[in-house]
Amino acid sequence: MSLVPATPRKLLMVALAVAVAGSSGCSWFRGKSDYELSPESRPLEVPPDLTLPRTDPAMQVPEVRAAAPAAQAVQAASGFTVADSADSVWRRIGLALERIDGVTIVNRAQLIGSYEVQYQGQSFLVRAQADGEATRVLAVGADGQPLSSGPAAQLLGLLRQRIG
Repeated sequence: MSLVPATPRKLLMVALAVAVAGSSGCSWFRGKSDYELSPESRPLEVPPDLTLPRTDPAMQVPEVRAAAPAAQAVQAASGFTVADSADSVWRRIGLALERIDGVTIVNRAQLIGSYEVQYQGQSFLVRAQADGEATRVLAVGADGQPLSSGPAAQLLGLLRQRIG
């Protein structure tokens, strides 16, 4: 057997193949890019104190206290309960208010179950609030407090007779 020298054409083809492979995107022949070496591509490092919840007083939830007996007594005296859904009671209140002499309905808000009314020179809200399976009807003043005397109490008495 004799060794046949490689022809220049074959050598040229091998050299060309090596040059193409070396200049292409093959990672065997090139190092990491500047992008891969940048500090922004490092994994996120979380400081050890961020793994625990904050315990300072600003993050504590205050305790809920029970309502005072005096507030419950005022609320009991300021309205009445109807054994029906809030939407149904709201409609019934509207019908009853339209039929009571001296009552002017200023505004209606079904989403919050209230009527803004004027009665005997006083403006207040008549509200229907869901209370479990029943609905609580009460009068609320401009300050948001339940009303239990005066024209509001008289109107609640008339509503109790008509829908209660």
